[in-house]
Amino acid sequence: MKRTIIEKLIAIAAWLTLIGGILFGALVSKGILESSQDMNVPNAFFTFVCSVFCSVVGWAVLLEIIKISDRLRRIEEQFSEQKDK
Repeated sequence: MKRTIIEKLIAIAAWLTLIGGILFGALVSKGILESSQDMNVPNAFFTFVCSVFCSVVGWAVLLEIIKISDRLRRIEEQFSEQKDK
């Protein structure tokens, strides 16, 4: 199925959100672990888990937008085929 430029940009943004969110969470967690604060291990773990969760949710939402767009395009094509007959 042919995708528009906006859909391609959304797909790129989805993958960047996933990879960037995980890398950002890892870097922030590493910084928390290297600090000498009390309870830094649970705080770093919670930060990493939350960043991974948020990036996966963002990735899934953006991919779902693309799937909805594909479904709408398929429905439009079916209606146009029925109209032509």
